[in-house]
Amino acid sequence: FFFLPVHTSHAMIALLFVVALLSPHTCVKKTKRRHAFINLSETQTVQQRCIVADNLKMAANKNDVQPFDWTKNNDLITKRTVKLTKPMGIILEEVDETNCQSGVIIKDIDPMGNAAAASRKGDADICIRDKVLAVNNEDVEFKTFENIMDLIVSSEGSDISVTLGRSPGSVALRWPNGVGVAAQPGEHFCDLALLAKFRISYSCTSGGCGTCEQSIISEKTNQRYVRPCVSRVPKGADFLTVEP
Repeated sequence: FFFLPVHTSHAMIALLFVVALLSPHTCVKKTKRRHAFINLSETQTVQQRCIVADNLKMAANKNDVQPFDWTKNNDLITKRTVKLTKPMGIILEEVDETNCQSGVIIKDIDPMGNAAAASRKGDADICIRDKVLAVNNEDVEFKTFENIMDLIVSSEGSDISVTLGRSPGSVALRWPNGVGVAAQPGEHFCDLALLAKFRISYSCTSGGCGTCEQSIISEKTNQRYVRPCVSRVPKGADFLTVEP
């Protein structure tokens, strides 16, 4: 009577183990491949933890504007090709976990990686949330994660050509660390700073003291100042650059 649950549990564990071995496309496998491609330790550095500590309190309960959903609308407002050096310093993620042929988007950009360095120099327009459309001129818009990773890893030479698509109505928000985010109008600057791993110091958190104030430049207007604790991404801009 007392041993039946134990034997039953062992049997279930054994069954789950066999199922896992027979499933080549598990999330674990994809995660390992995805993180293996970015030259950044999975363990947060002290600096990254400080960034989270400073920004998290401002980002809480402010996610009322949702990023563009590639699974519902695949129209692209811009397409451009960038040349990057391997290791690129980016993390890719499937657009739709339930559809392996939905393509991939840029999930994260390492501020210390080659993609961010190219962005800081003005050599590459690349943002978190961009969709990968082609690798070395080969169409991968609806290829699987594994197909795209194989193309990138097996490409000859140190440089690789990547064609990217950006969602309609988005604003390319470039931070001083070289990380860009395809932001939607109305998103809070504090949320996007956290996503880009850019550290901002806050004090009053109500827009009064100016501790968090940042200088930004757009392609249409001169320099202006925003306070990320309360400011949102404006409409009508294609590019915004946060000055160092």
